[in-house]
Amino acid sequence: MNGFDSVCWVLVAVWGIALFPAWYGVVFPRFIRTVKPRLDDSLPSLSIIVPARDEALAIEEALRRMLCLDYPDYEVIAINDRSTDGTGAIMDRVAAEVGSRLQVVHVAALPEGWLGKNHAMSLGVRRSRGEFVLLTDGDVMFDPLVLRRSMAIIQERQLDHLVLLPETLYRTFLEAALMNFFCVMLMASTRFPLVRWRWFKQAYLGVGAFNLLRRSAYDAIGGFEMLPLEVADDVMLGRLVKQHGLKQDVFGGQGSLSVRWQSGGVWSIVRGLEKNAFSGTDYSITRTLGAVAVLCAVFVFPFIALLCGQTTTPILILSGGSLMLSLAAARTVGFPLAVGLLFPWAVLVFCFIMLRSMTLTLRQGGVWWRDTFYSLADLRAARR
Repeated sequence: MNGFDSVCWVLVAVWGIALFPAWYGVVFPRFIRTVKPRLDDSLPSLSIIVPARDEALAIEEALRRMLCLDYPDYEVIAINDRSTDGTGAIMDRVAAEVGSRLQVVHVAALPEGWLGKNHAMSLGVRRSRGEFVLLTDGDVMFDPLVLRRSMAIIQERQLDHLVLLPETLYRTFLEAALMNFFCVMLMASTRFPLVRWRWFKQAYLGVGAFNLLRRSAYDAIGGFEMLPLEVADDVMLGRLVKQHGLKQDVFGGQGSLSVRWQSGGVWSIVRGLEKNAFSGTDYSITRTLGAVAVLCAVFVFPFIALLCGQTTTPILILSGGSLMLSLAAARTVGFPLAVGLLFPWAVLVFCFIMLRSMTLTLRQGGVWWRDTFYSLADLRAARR
């Protein structure tokens, strides 16, 4: 065995260990739509917390769908987080029509030391009365039975935290290819397909579209007071839950809830991740550059080697295995199967997103998000 083969076999080992959770997720997928809903009325009370800033295009339809959910005892608390469009007025108009089922809270100023969305969610939870709180976004569309299905699995497994991955709507083929790779990376980095095992604390997840927690669990982990400046608030909330030894599980939400991640194509996705990507490496330059190097070595290099005529066993395992995983992920998520063929392109775009996020954050000394600046020093201190 020559040196080239030895390096390639090391990459195969790294590939296999890192992607085992992703393979498990695509081989054994679980969807909330397959869960039989609890149809009785003896279900715990629930509060839906909906923070929104400048969501005038989607907020009315989202709220009206939430207000039509088939569930015996729930309330909706909508927080208008300093919107500059018609979001607040739309919330007030809907509330005037439906009465006490919808509470509207207007935030005029952001307290120092808080990210806007995190403050809004904390404020909403403090006003809630439910035994459970559902943290969601102002552009998520719900199926009427999603709460009954969710509560059925929570009560069956005695969960403290249930996460549903939304069906992600897209407009272009390239958007779908990038989102497909993002799904693979999410499975690999958070290991969430293995989250049901309580002892495995390195597997966790939270999703902004659907974080359903017992109120007692939310209080036990300290709530958003523990995450005031966390830009990846949803994922880190899930991490806190798991680190506290609480029971967590994740289901696919295809057919039960949907969201359009970004509305402006691939570049919109790139822009949308500019505040998050650097936080994924704990704002570390070394970790970011290392992650990009590993992604290129494991996912891009094997395809280049194939094009150069290298057909050794480890190269075939790396290239063929990655392509099969990408195709399997596309089928599981519901994207066109051909989306999986653009795997190497998606890797390169993802690497560009990470490097761009790092560069912008370092150049600015922090991140701009929704017209508010958060310094890098504060973000790093909050993460620690």
